[in-house]
Amino acid sequence: MMTVTAQTAASITGAQNWSSVREEFPDRVDAMASGLMVGDPAADAVIAEMFSEVGWSWSDIVAALDDPDGLDSAPPALRAFGKQACSPPEWFDDALLRAGADAWWRFGSLQSSTLYQSLIYGYQARGFIKPLVSTGRLTEGTWDRVQATARWVTLATAPGLMTPGAAGWVETLRIRLVHAMVRHHLRSDPDWDDAAWGVPINQTYAQLTITAGFLVLPMRIAKDFGIRYSRAELEAITHMWRWIGWVMGVDDELLPTSFGDAQLTYRISQQFRLQPDEESKVLVRALLDDGYRTDLGLPGPLNGAVHAVSRPFLRALFAAISTRWVDEDIAAAMGLRATVLHHVVDLARPIVWSREMVRATGLLGSERVVAQRELRLVTGRLGLDLQDLQVVGSRYAGADKGCLETVA
Repeated sequence: MMTVTAQTAASITGAQNWSSVREEFPDRVDAMASGLMVGDPAADAVIAEMFSEVGWSWSDIVAALDDPDGLDSAPPALRAFGKQACSPPEWFDDALLRAGADAWWRFGSLQSSTLYQSLIYGYQARGFIKPLVSTGRLTEGTWDRVQATARWVTLATAPGLMTPGAAGWVETLRIRLVHAMVRHHLRSDPDWDDAAWGVPINQTYAQLTITAGFLVLPMRIAKDFGIRYSRAELEAITHMWRWIGWVMGVDDELLPTSFGDAQLTYRISQQFRLQPDEESKVLVRALLDDGYRTDLGLPGPLNGAVHAVSRPFLRALFAAISTRWVDEDIAAAMGLRATVLHHVVDLARPIVWSREMVRATGLLGSERVVAQRELRLVTGRLGLDLQDLQVVGSRYAGADKGCLETVA
């Protein structure tokens, strides 16, 4: 692995003040610099094996993830990958994972909407979006990309679906291998330059995506809307995302050990003065143009007409609201502009408070009932059958012990 200097890291990420941020947080920033040149060795080995003479096809690999018996005869790299994924680290706590999922889904429908902000967060860094640029998918398939990400986040955070063998765990491993395949193809292309852009979908971007984009930023947005989490709930949600990141292949040392630790990583990322390029603006524009659908449950043509009429207003609304959580200079560079519409969040806050007051009385049911209700609402919109998903893990005995025994 090549040594990454501050100048190289600044060039790869677009953070021109990399050296000054490093002076304040040397160990953390050095780890981020090194991570720019690291992919996911275990997953990369599976994809390299797939293209070798002893490898399985992609469909065989996916089938093996769905059915652990298939791993018995898997090639060495895939078998090792499965064994590692079925061997949770010592810090893993299934009860805490469940508590984090319940807390997350207490306002799951709102948390699902923060996905757009998570994507915009990632679009700030030029190295992060370079794989999309290189594959020619800047403006193509935006809606499908948003939907696929939304389904994964839903499965990964749903109570009970991220234990080894369950649907969220399987989907996370599948996406991890998709990332490895993208990495394999890009690094096989002579036009790809690690020194200029870093390793595709590298450890640093994975770390920041999980910790900052999917954990701290949604908690910041929730707080802006008036949602309050207890310290115990924040730690449980952090544990959930730490586990999701671990299954996704993020190095253990780069994952947050507490919510305070996650906030520090987010704060460091916010101190980098990024310079989004034109592709960032194109991606944000595509997200605003084609990243959502108005769905009132009406017949197809009628619902399409409603979407066409409401689209200009919704586009302006989403663009304005997004400026609340992005630095002004970066927002402007990505084509976002604050308008009076960003105060919609302030108008929504009393509604959220009222809902919380009613929930506290128990009129909405227990915490778990509320979470399940929110989950059903979101899975229904995404076309996911929650009842079917909840039985997927039975093939792995529904627990880490059974999973480990299967591929030991």
